[in-house]
Amino acid sequence: MKKGKEKHIRLSEAEAEDLRRKAEAACLTESAFIRQLIAGYVPVQAPDERFYKVMDLIRELADKIDDVAMKTENSVDMIAVMSEAKKWRLIQNAIEMEFLRPKRREE
Repeated sequence: MKKGKEKHIRLSEAEAEDLRRKAEAACLTESAFIRQLIAGYVPVQAPDERFYKVMDLIRELADKIDDVAMKTENSVDMIAVMSEAKKWRLIQNAIEMEFLRPKRREE
């Protein structure tokens, strides 16, 4: 979307610092942060490194389960084991959606 309209706002020092800090915490520019607020979303603070390490562990677990499935001789067992890997990926996806996606603001 082309952004051709420019708006200027006046903020106090404290407000400007608050905006900078909140936008930085959400890993957004100040403009993107304000756009999300206007669109009715509350930007979420980006999680710390521990979150991403846990997501990597879940991904590795699902990959290892898939590896085990590929070594299985019985196709019924292979499908069952791959189904378990899929469940772990769905759990990871649900966690990421909960913690990384902005929430719609209740009005």
